[in-house]
This record gives sequence, structure tokens and C-alpha cells, in this order.
Amino acid sequence: MNETMSIAGKHALTAPQFVSLPHRCQQWARQVYELVYGQEFEKYRRENARLTALAWRASPYNVPLERGSVIGDLLYKTHGSGGDGHVGIRINGNRVAENSSLHFDDDDDDARGIRTLREFGHFDVIIRLPFPTPTQFARFRAKVDAQRRAELDRI
Repeated sequence: MNETMSIAGKHALTAPQFVSLPHRCQQWARQVYELVYGQEFEKYRRENARLTALAWRASPYNVPLERGSVIGDLLYKTHGSGGDGHVGIRINGNRVAENSSLHFDDDDDDARGIRTLREFGHFDVIIRLPFPTPTQFARFRAKVDAQRRAELDRI
């Protein structure tokens, strides 16, 4: 269980620094894990969620589906979404934080949101990133605190 990724995913649902336009799930997920790890996983970055999932699948962070997902995992769907795939981040309470056009409508021009694990549906790649090092965690906390202070200053 990677509670830091869960916290980062929840933070990214409302923080203005994270992409809120629809059809940007991979960009949003990358922003989340880069908040925690910096550029450490840049070599797995691809142009969309499906291609990124395939790159991650060959990594040591790929978890066999039969082991199941836990809090903090990246959950990839390599089929659907117009062929681009989809990605969300498992957070507490059997929920998934994501950027999805499902959340974007005339009343709310923000594609970020939460679905239950059941609503998220079948995923075919699970990526479990390691616990952040103490240095990575300290940088993460400092960035989140700075973003929150900036949000309060705008009020």
C-alpha cells in the first residue's frame, strides 16, 4: 500500500496545478506520480495511457492481476477510450481518482473526479510504485504545502 500516492491522487483532484481538461488521464496521472517521485519514471512515459501501460508492463513495478490492486496503485485499461486507454489511481475506500470525460459536463468543466472501484471497471495493468524515499517524501510534502498556500493566497 502506497499511502503517499493515494494522498497525491486526492490532492490532484482539486489543486489547480493539475490538468482538468477531459481526455488527459495519462497527463494527470503523470503529474501525480511526478509530484511524489520527480522524473524517476520518465522512461515509461508515452503519448497515451495505453502505450504507457504497455511500457510499464515490462517494468519491475508491474503486478500480476491475480494479486489484486491496493491503495496507491496505478490502474490501467489498455482497451477503450478511443484506443488511447485509461488510467486512474486507487485511493482509500475502494475508490479510484482519475481524469475522465465522464466527470466533465456543462455544469462542471473539470474532468477530475472519483469513482468506486466497481464503477471504474475492468483494468488490465496494475503498477505498484515503491514507497518514496525520505527525501522524495520531504519534497512531496513541501510541494503540496506550497500549492495549498498558493491556493489560500488566491482567496
